[in-house]
Amino acid sequence: MEIITILSIISLLGVALVFSPLGLGGGVLYVPIFYYMLDWEIKEAVIGSLTLVLMVSIGSSLAHSKAGYADNNAANLGRVTAIPAAIIGTVISGYLIDILGDIIIKILATLILIFVIERTTNEMRFNDKEHTQEIQLIEKKREYMFGSAFAGISSGMLGIGGGAILVTINRSILQMDTNKAAGTSFLVAATIVPVALLSHILLDGVTKNIIDNIGIFPIIIFPLMVLLSAFIGAKYAINNLSKSTITIVFLCAIGLSLIRYMIDFITLLK
Repeated sequence: MEIITILSIISLLGVALVFSPLGLGGGVLYVPIFYYMLDWEIKEAVIGSLTLVLMVSIGSSLAHSKAGYADNNAANLGRVTAIPAAIIGTVISGYLIDILGDIIIKILATLILIFVIERTTNEMRFNDKEHTQEIQLIEKKREYMFGSAFAGISSGMLGIGGGAILVTINRSILQMDTNKAAGTSFLVAATIVPVALLSHILLDGVTKNIIDNIGIFPIIIFPLMVLLSAFIGAKYAINNLSKSTITIVFLCAIGLSLIRYMIDFITLLK
């Protein structure tokens, strides 16, 4: 096994471990790892990313739900718009890549990351000044459904779970605390990611290439390793990390992803 492959495996497992407490599946880093380190085509990278995001979502949602940090009512409402939006996002993604190339996906991902950073930092400043109480779902039903649809489209288009957006709307619209925002995010992602994944498998036609390149055994075993890493990471964070620490790590993870895409743009300009 080549060194770059070993480093890629370690990186993929590390992303699952670190991102699982944050409400993020890690798709914003999985795609670059598959694409740049393993030299997968962009459509193959999206499918690989969504597969691992699903495992992180399942593992982390189990840990958060067992600890009581998840709102099933909010998750059920979010799924109503997020699931069909994920299918729409998949169709749009295939069309844009065929017409404009993968640069459009990177641009859209960058804009989403900037939006998440702006919303999260504003929320941090607001909470520093004033104690906030969680808002009832019924009061923000329309806004929450719209935000969930945005997450679904992003999942289908970019090969991410939509967690960055889901956590952001959970915190900014419903004023959930960090753990509950993460747990609820994973409940929604665990349902929209399979829809986006299945849509890509059916529409992109690259699944056979992935199987031929890596084989059936790694396709079965590695996602299970990611699921276990996500469960362990989330369980540890819930019991040992403060909410402010989780928020800071969340911002660092998003910032790292943004830097990755900015490097791409700088390279293109040279």
